[in-house]
Amino acid sequence: MNRLPATCLSTVIVPAYNARDTIGACIESLLGQTRRPDEVIVVDDCSRDDTAQVALKYGVKVIKLENNSGPGVARNAGAAAATGEVLAFTDSDCVAPPDWLERIVGALDAPGVVAATGGYAGPVQDGFLTRLQHLIIRQRQSALPPEIDSIITSNFACLKGAFESVGGFPLYYFKRDPTKPIWGNEDEELGFLLARAGGKIRWMSEIGVLHRFRLSLTGYLRQQRFYAERIIVSHFRFPEMVKSRTNYSRLNGALHLGSILGVSLGMLALLAWLAGLGNLQWVAAGLLGISAPMYLLLPIPALLGLRRQGQDGNFIAKAYVVLLLVDIAWLSGAVSGVVLSSKGFTNGNRESGAAFAAADQQKRAAAASDILRHRPL
Repeated sequence: MNRLPATCLSTVIVPAYNARDTIGACIESLLGQTRRPDEVIVVDDCSRDDTAQVALKYGVKVIKLENNSGPGVARNAGAAAATGEVLAFTDSDCVAPPDWLERIVGALDAPGVVAATGGYAGPVQDGFLTRLQHLIIRQRQSALPPEIDSIITSNFACLKGAFESVGGFPLYYFKRDPTKPIWGNEDEELGFLLARAGGKIRWMSEIGVLHRFRLSLTGYLRQQRFYAERIIVSHFRFPEMVKSRTNYSRLNGALHLGSILGVSLGMLALLAWLAGLGNLQWVAAGLLGISAPMYLLLPIPALLGLRRQGQDGNFIAKAYVVLLLVDIAWLSGAVSGVVLSSKGFTNGNRESGAAFAAADQQKRAAAASDILRHRPL
C-alpha cells in the first residue's frame, strides 16, 4: 500500500551563494524533470553577485536572505516557505538527471522511510582532479548498506513532517563566536537526528547528480581541511554520532589521522633532539618507525580501487601524492576542530520539533516578504 498519494506536492530547495555561473544549469535540470516539481525555491544566501537575478529569469521562487548565514539556514528558510509535502534538496553547483526527482521521491514510498539520499553521478567538468574526487567518493560509497544514518544535502529528499519534527537542519554556534551558525557537516547531523527519531533513511546508490568539484589542488585541500574540522565539531556537539552509520568509515578516517599525527609528533621529537632539547631520539625513531610506513601505505586500497575503476599508472601516481596531502589537510582540520569546540556551543537546542515550530511562523513571514517573484511552474 502506498503511503504517498500520487498527487503529493514536491518542493525542490536550492541554497545558493555567489552561484551566478552555475545556478542556471541547476534550475534548467530541475524544470526538465520527468516528475516536474510543483515548486522550486532558490534561497540566495546574501550573495555578492547577481545569483538571485539569474534565478528569477527562470520563473522560480527566490528568497533572498539579509545576512550570509550558511547553507543550513538557507535550506531551513526554504523549507519554512515550502508548500510541498516532500522536500527535495540539491546544490546550486549540481545538475540533476531527468528522472532524479521521480526516483528519489518514489524511494520514500515505503514503510518507515522518511528520507532518501544518493551520491554523485560524475563531475560537471572533466580533468584529473575532478575525476579523482568523484572516483574516491564513489569508491567510498560503494559498500554502503541500504539504510544509513546520514544524508547528502546535494541529493536528498525528505517528508516535510519528519524534517520539521527534528527541527530541520540543526543550528548552533561556537560560544566564542555566537554570530553565525556552524555549518559544514549538517548533512550527517540531520541524518543522525532523523534516524535517532526512528526514521529510516534509504541509500540510493543508483541515483546521482552531476557535481562541480574543486578545480584547483589548493581549493580541494582547503575544502578537505574544512570538512575534517566540521566533522570533529559535529562529534563534539553530538557525541552519539560516533555510533551512527554514515557515508564514510570512521575507522579508516581514524587510521589516516593517527598515522599522520604520529609522523608529525615524530618529526617534532626529532627536531627537538637535534636542537638539544632532550634525549628524544628513541621517541622520534619509535613514532616515525611505526607511523611513517602506515602513512605511506594507507592510501594503497584507494589506489587499487582507482585501478579497478580503469585509471592508468600516471593517474594513480598523481593520485597518491594528492591523497598524502589530503591526510595532512585532515589532520590540520581535526586539530582546528578540537580547538574550536573546546569552549563548547550555544543556542544549540533545536533538536525538537517544538523549536522548529516556534521559529516556523517567523520564517514564513520573513520568507513571504523576501520572495522576489513567484510564477507557477
